[in-house]
Amino acid sequence: MTVVIGTRGSALALAQTRLVASRLGDDVEVRVLHTAGDRSERPIRTLGDGAFVATIEEALLRREVDVAVHSLKDLPTAEREGLAIAAVPEREDPRDVLVTASRGGVASLRDGAVVGTSSPRRAAFLRAMRRDAITREIRGNVDTRLRKVREGEYDAAVLALAGLRRLGVAVDEGEILDAHAMPPAPGQGALAVQCRADDRALRARLAHLDDPDTHAAVRAERALLAALGASCTLRLGALACAEDGAVRLAAAFAVGEDIIRFDGTGPTPESVAADATRALSASFLDGLTVVLTRGEEDDRELAEDLNALRARVLIAPCIRTEQLADRSALRRAISEAGVDDLVVVTSRVGATAIGSCGAELRAPVAAVGWSTADGLRAIGVSPWFVAHSPSATALGRDLPLPRGTVLLARSDRATGDLPRILQERGARVREEVAYRTVAAMTGDIASVRDAIATGMRPVVVFASPSAVEGFVEEIGALSIGQARLVAIGSKTARRITELTGIAATAARSPDVLGLVSAVVAAGRAKEETMHVDAR
Repeated sequence: MTVVIGTRGSALALAQTRLVASRLGDDVEVRVLHTAGDRSERPIRTLGDGAFVATIEEALLRREVDVAVHSLKDLPTAEREGLAIAAVPEREDPRDVLVTASRGGVASLRDGAVVGTSSPRRAAFLRAMRRDAITREIRGNVDTRLRKVREGEYDAAVLALAGLRRLGVAVDEGEILDAHAMPPAPGQGALAVQCRADDRALRARLAHLDDPDTHAAVRAERALLAALGASCTLRLGALACAEDGAVRLAAAFAVGEDIIRFDGTGPTPESVAADATRALSASFLDGLTVVLTRGEEDDRELAEDLNALRARVLIAPCIRTEQLADRSALRRAISEAGVDDLVVVTSRVGATAIGSCGAELRAPVAAVGWSTADGLRAIGVSPWFVAHSPSATALGRDLPLPRGTVLLARSDRATGDLPRILQERGARVREEVAYRTVAAMTGDIASVRDAIATGMRPVVVFASPSAVEGFVEEIGALSIGQARLVAIGSKTARRITELTGIAATAARSPDVLGLVSAVVAAGRAKEETMHVDAR
């Protein structure tokens, strides 16, 4: 009887499946199945656990295939009812690789390099290695990612060494990232051979493929992942090995910009995983309420990180944007900008405003950050320049100046910092209102009031001075004294102090990792509220 193996259709999935099939004999057929993860272009972290395996598992349960071969790190830690992992073959090298166009590894990474990765874990640990590096979402199979690096869309990409080796891609030792600095994902480099739990004959046949030491090691890694929440948004690295009848586990957990580590040995995979869980879970934010004052889309990744840390997240946007009733001035300014000029867009809302004003865009366009750049791409505009740090200061400092005029398409409440910096550098600057910003709180206001009134001392995160104004208008300056405040940067921190007399915790960097670290610091700060002279 022919054994049918189900697999994804990527070159890597097929290579992995053929490794297993070659050890099972001649009576094997490989059948390609297309999963939800393969069909989607959404960021991987938003797809949910099991996006690359659910279709194949369902085919197993329907008896359309007999065996499935998965990358173990793609397999949810909760085993599917009716299915079993019959074997975990010997593991390939679990480390990660940093691939640049020159293939020179970390040493060839330029300052402020843009590195492609869809893994929150890789993004956090790369940041710890190179604080100047900027990570961006990247999708596609291995060949596609390598091509995007070769063609300059990204300066580098982080890939699994196991996958590159299974595809026959040559890797220099200098490109391989140290497992302490970049700890691999739980189960990385290992394969899971899965079948129906009630098929005893097939399970016995597959058991010959199992490597007991590898199986014990990945049991420890996956037990830790399950205990910490089994979320793909956890920035967790773990690598175990079986030695002398025991299991050693090294794990690292990135909490914002900070790395918490565990290294220990236990008699069983489960015991050492329990020890690691106790050590790492001390970093969780259990019981802490965090109020995010941007819209759900803008704060999605931050909310995911905080939820993974077991915080209670409330979404209460404190500003809203409005399109201009009369867009003729914006349309005229865009139409008059020529190839020697430069249009600068400082938000996704600004990109939308430009796309809807009806003007022909002939000038090159610069964006304040990657989110704004994605907003431009959504209207069919490829940005000529993207500031590595999403701040007006970074944009003003790093923007290549054109021969002509810099046109700033901005909010009516935008600060004067960006035009001032550009003018100090010698630029001719023209400002045009592209949309209006209204300071007004919406969302889960009742829960925010309740958290403050009941003495929960929530942490409130502000991403702009306007958001501070909207919050104060709705909640009141005196009530804010019962919260702990986080600012995305110095201007927002100053506005908090001006309106409330409270010194906020300022994020070291205006991205998710910096904000999470600031939330953690604020959440663990002393109970006393510090007041300062705002004059």
